[in-house]
Amino acid sequence: MFHRAHAAAAAAACALLLAASSAGAAEWTYDFSTDAMNSVPTPATVGPATFSSPSDPGAYIFGPNAGLYTDLGPYVLSSAGVPATLNISFAAAQTALSFDFALGDFLGSGGGDTLTVTTNTGVTATATAGLVDGDFFPEGSLDLSGGDFTSVSITSAYPITIADMTSVPEPASIVLLGAALVGLGAVRRRV
Repeated sequence: MFHRAHAAAAAAACALLLAASSAGAAEWTYDFSTDAMNSVPTPATVGPATFSSPSDPGAYIFGPNAGLYTDLGPYVLSSAGVPATLNISFAAAQTALSFDFALGDFLGSGGGDTLTVTTNTGVTATATAGLVDGDFFPEGSLDLSGGDFTSVSITSAYPITIADMTSVPEPASIVLLGAALVGLGAVRRRV
């Protein structure tokens, strides 16, 4: 009787976790405002993400947009006029990442205004930037999804500025569901 109670409790927990996992994960939005007000250089942590560069310390700096980029938010992370790789590592696995960006190709005169993001699992996404009326630098948006990744590397032939970043974490409930199923199997085996 005691084992049946454990099995029933484990089954109920699995049902709850399955329902929670089907609800999906909430987006994480990264607020650059505090770091931007203080001109914080990389490496730096914002929420559950750490921003760094092989060219650190200080390869990137958080700062105000200052009206330079129409399509970017009020606060940005910029490579200070020099092309540099930006690495972002996350505290938990992510399934998607999106952000607005600008590239330091003045008036788009150099052409080839692309930005590439590569995850630690090998998924790659490339986005093209274009000039926005009245702005001096090409701007664009990047949306990446596919696989569970814990870090990304962002590269371009031009200096990079990013803003308005969001990511979607892997639903933790799926991990819990797996643990509950293992527990249910162990309880069932003991019965």
